[in-house]
Amino acid sequence: MPRSATGRPIVRIVLFLLTAIFAAQAGAPQQPPLPADNSGVIPITTKAAEARKLYEGAMVKLENLHSAEAVQDLRKAVKIDPDFALAAIMIAHDWVVEPAEKTAMLKQASAAKSKVSRGEQLIVEWIVNTSEGHMVSAIQAMNEALADYPNDKHLAWLAGVWLSSQQEWNRAILIFERAIRLDPQFAAPLNGAAYDYAHTGSFDKAFAAMDAYIKLLPNDANPQDSYAEILRMAGKFPDALSHYQASLKIDPGFVESQLGIADTYALMGDEDRARKEYAIAIEHTRSRSWAANWALNAAITYVREGNFKGADGAFRAVAANAHRDDLAEQEARAYRMMAMYQTDSSVAIRLLQEAEGALQNKHSLSESTRTRELALILRARASVAAREKKFSQADAIIKQIQELVDRTQDLTIQHAYDGAAGEVLAAEGKFQDALSHLEEDDHNPLSVKVMAAVCKSLGNKARAEEMTKRLENWHEPTLEQALISLASRHA
Repeated sequence: MPRSATGRPIVRIVLFLLTAIFAAQAGAPQQPPLPADNSGVIPITTKAAEARKLYEGAMVKLENLHSAEAVQDLRKAVKIDPDFALAAIMIAHDWVVEPAEKTAMLKQASAAKSKVSRGEQLIVEWIVNTSEGHMVSAIQAMNEALADYPNDKHLAWLAGVWLSSQQEWNRAILIFERAIRLDPQFAAPLNGAAYDYAHTGSFDKAFAAMDAYIKLLPNDANPQDSYAEILRMAGKFPDALSHYQASLKIDPGFVESQLGIADTYALMGDEDRARKEYAIAIEHTRSRSWAANWALNAAITYVREGNFKGADGAFRAVAANAHRDDLAEQEARAYRMMAMYQTDSSVAIRLLQEAEGALQNKHSLSESTRTRELALILRARASVAAREKKFSQADAIIKQIQELVDRTQDLTIQHAYDGAAGEVLAAEGKFQDALSHLEEDDHNPLSVKVMAAVCKSLGNKARAEEMTKRLENWHEPTLEQALISLASRHA
């Protein structure tokens, strides 16, 4: 295992260069409009006017988080024109779609790639490479598309969403702000930027963006839902509930707001009420994947209240249902999450073995999803080894994660590596080396908790207190947050 902060992936360098390029462009004088035949906007290639109309309407819905309705329109577009690569790749990219359909749409978009414009080819390459875990190639395709089509606001929005999914929030902000400059009336990047401002602690900017977003779309449910989520991130729970309810008043079928209500009650400590609200959300979702993910959130409520027997039963139920529905990712996550609160290391290892076994059901998983989840399982294994002071075993596990980083250049996997390496080094008493790794995984409350202890051991009391304060204000309904919350109540 590396003994210092080494192993930084190429993908981080590529992202840094991307940010520098677009930061420079942001400050450059406005260029004259490009000619009509070179407008800086990606052309849409389809042989059917009806399919094009469906696609354009679907993108508006997708950008405003009406995903299920958007995918229905995209499916119709692809049925009309099977060579409509852009519509197919947008289906594959959307999170409401089941794994088998994503795989089919990736293949369909790839097969049609030679029949569409260069800009569309770049988007297909970007999304396909992401799904296959080839992150440097994905970023290169994204970079080229952004450089070649500088006036395409929809492309800029898509890039911002992708960067946000990589937890590259500061970089995503630059791209969202570029989309807003291209069209101040374009609502979607205001939403994306607001979330990223919130993730970076700039809540004043987040709330200002939300006010502008609601003003642009006063009759749409999603702005109210987004405002609620950002209020929840800021710890303003009653205000968050009010905005979720306002969202449902506008659109009673906007089930994401029902989920938000459940998440908020969970963070407020009303776990029984949260479980009831989750049940309502699960009942009304149209996606088995969403239902499984939300059932995992419901299971986490038992952990937050220290009811591990209840948690075991809930997680096993999710795993069983996910196995039945061919949702290997959710099945693996259920077993991994169970392992993370076990006090008996042998039980934890057996559960992690079950999690890894679930990933062998590869036909329902993209390669990127499989390797990311495997990295998280390995991280949990390293944590168990560190707890048991089995450092040689921990080193071997971390080496496995490093190999995944080297193969994929995936930032999520890099974070898993740094979190695991930092925890093991801290357990060995190598605090300075541990800190350099943990700082790279500071989006994870478990790493921040270890970082606080490391800073205290290094005599940096002020920074330790800063980390502790961050944990006290960590308002995300995740298992990691639940474990931190439970530990602080029993400290």
